[in-house]
Amino acid sequence: MRKPKILAVNFAFPPMALPRSIQVSRLLKSLDASIVLVCGEDQRKKLDHSIAPEIEHHLEHVFRIPFYRSILFRFIDRLTSELHIPWSDLPDVYRKWNLKALKHFLEWQETSGYRPDAIMTFGQPMSDHLFGLKYKKRTTVPWIAHFSDPWVDNPYRRDNPFTVWINRRMEGKVVKNVDALVFTSPETIDLVMKKYPFSWRKKAFCLPHCYDETLYDRTLNPPSDRYVIRSIGKFYGPRSPKPIFEAVEQIALEKLDLFSGVVIEFVGPCEKFNADPYPLARKVIHFIGEVSYVESLRLMQTAHCLLVIDAPATFSVFFPSKLVDYIGAGRFIVAISPPGATSRVVKDIGGWIADPLDPKSVIHVLKEVLKNRLMKLPLPTNRYEKEIVSKEMIRIIEMTLYHSWHQT
Repeated sequence: MRKPKILAVNFAFPPMALPRSIQVSRLLKSLDASIVLVCGEDQRKKLDHSIAPEIEHHLEHVFRIPFYRSILFRFIDRLTSELHIPWSDLPDVYRKWNLKALKHFLEWQETSGYRPDAIMTFGQPMSDHLFGLKYKKRTTVPWIAHFSDPWVDNPYRRDNPFTVWINRRMEGKVVKNVDALVFTSPETIDLVMKKYPFSWRKKAFCLPHCYDETLYDRTLNPPSDRYVIRSIGKFYGPRSPKPIFEAVEQIALEKLDLFSGVVIEFVGPCEKFNADPYPLARKVIHFIGEVSYVESLRLMQTAHCLLVIDAPATFSVFFPSKLVDYIGAGRFIVAISPPGATSRVVKDIGGWIADPLDPKSVIHVLKEVLKNRLMKLPLPTNRYEKEIVSKEMIRIIEMTLYHSWHQT
């Protein structure tokens, strides 16, 4: 059987230093398929050339379509956001880029005679799915939409009633017309699909993020003269290192000797956090600036324990891509996370969890970590290896093609 021909659309792609660049490039690289990719090029985005440097050799063709937003439009974006009337969130600032990318691709398709077996669109940004919607209506090619996050139901969106209404209509058109929907957690499926007819839910599949075993140096080990706890990644919105600072400060007041030989490090930008109210915590907690993706993997492997810190909430559907890299590193994981996807994943592989809304639980878990000084996950994690996940993605593609062919 020949490899399926896939047209993939994903604005974020290496060397853009974005989580979506890492996860989508990893999935596409490992798929047993012939892939043509349409992606973005943005001079304003930070670049990291350590992310999938050989990715283009694994793809048939790559269209890098430049994205540009004028100073005037960027000013209007910022002003309307501050006034809580974000007009650019329809669904995001890349909507016109997707129209431009579609036009460019269709011109090439016309001259080359290329015809994909299926199209896959990846959001964020969610406007990537509008490319798929228009292409589907033009060609009837089977379409798979991959969601890393919820769209309308994303709690980090800052929509007003008008943009909520528009985004609901756009999301509804995508969900109605797509042949298959892929989400990174069952919690996200439940959240998104509860708005739609039950019959549409059969189009939804769960495909977790995956890690790449070949990126890890298994000769690396944590230091033997100290116990290293690390959090790696950015803090944004309501996400903050505050729960750990508060817990460390409280534990140090009660039992300072638990921190003997302990180093806690936050790797990544954290300039907005004020650590001054935590004088004892500041003695053991250190901030390290941003590092390359490859260096972040090395820092994961040379830690004993890795921290996931999520925003306080009653429930969270998010499965952060950073977590799957932690899993690949094989070190012990503690998640300060609400009930939901992250807590489920960490618990299922033998890590420990605490609720950020419950400071006592954070203190308890951190105390146990300091007492036991664990350094490895106790349960298997192979379900998140890229070979396993990519085979499941191919199965979803084949099922979608089979269903589409038998409908025509």
